[in-house]
Amino acid sequence: MSSEDLKVLAEEIVDFCNGLEALAVKLRVQIEKLFGEVKAKIPEETFTILKWQSEKGSRLGEYEVAYKNQNVLDNWQHAFNILKQANAVIGNPFHLAGYQFRYWIFEKYGDRIFRKKLGEAKG
Repeated sequence: MSSEDLKVLAEEIVDFCNGLEALAVKLRVQIEKLFGEVKAKIPEETFTILKWQSEKGSRLGEYEVAYKNQNVLDNWQHAFNILKQANAVIGNPFHLAGYQFRYWIFEKYGDRIFRKKLGEAKG
């Protein structure tokens, strides 16, 4: 097996693991819908380890953005996959019990994760 074959195999294994992780998040969301909030199994550190930049908008006010190209790719992709599978958009942001922030993504900005402190207006 050549080094290129190994590289392709490794990438496929990572994609498979990302898919399993995404499915686990999706299942947890469905369980919460059926049985109520489940204790956080995804620590907020999954998101807080990202590098965040402060932004300000006319509708949202102050919020923060984690850009893909300014973060460790594996950490950023892991957080993004969780938000994507949870359908975390601005009107339905992702957060679990004990979180300090709510997190969401926009389809048109596939290279960014957004967050705003819980308790602050959604915009």
